[in-house]
Amino acid sequence: MFKIIIYLILFINSYGINNIDINKLDTHSKDGTLFMSLDSLNKIGIDLKRSKDKFIINTDIGKYFLEGDKIITTHKEYRYLSKPFRLKKKDYLPLKLILELNGLYLKDKTIIRSIEPKIPKDFPKKIISLSPGITEKIFALGGEDHLIGRTSFSVYPKEVKNIDIVGTMFEPNLEIILDKGPDMIIAETHFRKKLMLTLNSLGIIVTKYQTPTNILEIYKSITELGNLIGRTLEARGLNASLKDKINYTKFILKDQEIPNVYYVLGSGKTDITPGGDTFINALMEIAKGNNIAKEKKGWRYSLEELILNDPNIIFGSEKTINNMLREENYSFLTAIKEKNYYIIEDDSIFNLPGPRALTEGIYEMVKIFHPKLIEKLEGIY
Repeated sequence: MFKIIIYLILFINSYGINNIDINKLDTHSKDGTLFMSLDSLNKIGIDLKRSKDKFIINTDIGKYFLEGDKIITTHKEYRYLSKPFRLKKKDYLPLKLILELNGLYLKDKTIIRSIEPKIPKDFPKKIISLSPGITEKIFALGGEDHLIGRTSFSVYPKEVKNIDIVGTMFEPNLEIILDKGPDMIIAETHFRKKLMLTLNSLGIIVTKYQTPTNILEIYKSITELGNLIGRTLEARGLNASLKDKINYTKFILKDQEIPNVYYVLGSGKTDITPGGDTFINALMEIAKGNNIAKEKKGWRYSLEELILNDPNIIFGSEKTINNMLREENYSFLTAIKEKNYYIIEDDSIFNLPGPRALTEGIYEMVKIFHPKLIEKLEGIY
C-alpha cells in the first residue's frame, strides 16, 4: 500500500491524475464547497493525517497545519472559512483548499499540477519595494523582516511605518537606495526602464512585475513573489485562503438581486470609473453589484452615459462624492436624489490589486450592496 501511495504522489507531481471521477470518491457538499474524506484524499496521493485537533499536510515544498480556522505555515497564518468537519466518524476537508496547498487544482474530473515558477537557490535578504501592491504582498507573505525600504505611497499595513521611505513610487531617491545596499529592488509596471538600467549597472538586481489587471493575475503575482523571496509555502497558503473566502462569498450571495452600481474615481471635469476590463469590476461582480460601466474599457466615462444608466448606488472617496454633490449635473441621478451614496474612508482597499482587495475590499462592497447579509461574511478578512 505504501508503494502505491508513493507512486501516486510521484505521478501527481509529474503529470496530474487523469480521469478521476470525484463523484465516486467519498465527498460531501456543504455551503457551496466540496469536501472529501481524509481517507479518499490519502487514496489520491495527498499526504495528510489528523493529530488530535489539527491536520498535518506534508507537501512537496513543506508542511502545513490546519488548526481551527487557520492555515499555519512557517512564517504566517491564514484564515479560511470552509473548516473540516466530522461525519459518521470520518473527517472531511475542503478539497480545493487541500489541492491548492499541494500545488494542484481540479479541472472537471482531473487533478492537475499547477505551473509554478522555479524556486531560486538564493533569496534576497534586503529588499526595497517600489510599489504599494508589492509592499502589501510582502507583508501578507510574512517577508517583512527582509524589507528595508518602501515608497511614500506604501501605507498599508500599519506596520509599514517602521520601514524607511526611499522616495515616491515614480521618483525614488537613488542616493538613499544606494546607501541602503539592497540585494534586490522589486517594482511594478510604472517603474522606468532608464532607472532600472542604472541600478543594474551599479550591481543592484531589479525585478519588475506587471501590475495585476484581474483576479487571476493577483493569484499569479502572489505565487511569483512568494517564490522570489522564499515564501512559496506562504504563497500557496495565502492563495488557498483567498480562493476559499471568495468561493464562500459567491455562495452566500448567489440568490441576491443585483443593484446597478457606480464607483466614482473622478467627477466634475472628467468622470472616471473602472470599466469591465479592470480587476475592480471583477470585485463588484463577486460582491453582486452590476457595474454600469462594465461595457466600457479602461477608466473613462461620460456624464451622458452616467445619466442614461442611472445607478441605484454610488460609492467613492469623500472628495469624489462631495464633488458630485456640488455639481448640479449629478443632481438628476436617482442615487443622489435618494441619498443612496456611500463614502469609502480608504478606497485603496479597492484600488490596489492585492490580498486586501479580495477580502476587505469585497467585504466593504457587500456592506453597501447587500447590508442584510454582511454578518455572514465577517470572516472573510
